[in-house]
Amino acid sequence: MRYLNDATVAEFLAGPRLRLLVFGTGTDLSSQVFGRQLTEFDDLTGTRMQIGVLDVEQSPETTAEWGVGETLPIQILFQDGVMQQVLRGVRSPKALWQAMNDYLEPPTV
Repeated sequence: MRYLNDATVAEFLAGPRLRLLVFGTGTDLSSQVFGRQLTEFDDLTGTRMQIGVLDVEQSPETTAEWGVGETLPIQILFQDGVMQQVLRGVRSPKALWQAMNDYLEPPTV
């Protein structure tokens, strides 16, 4: 998982493969809870996906560009730089995997 800011988000999104951009903040309870779920999801996906986390309070320019409001967390899935899917709210690692099932290969056990 990589922590992003206004200066690094464009480079992150331009990369190849699957990328998940997560908007949240440390002061939002839902974002705090989701952070734990996201860490588990990151461990589950391994190298299949790169995850970038953007704190909306620390990155107001990118937050405004994407029109992110007060409902957090928001997750946006990109494949090879093209937006594929937008998810809102807290999800378990299993629910995240199911929501992105079309893009992810099953985990190796």
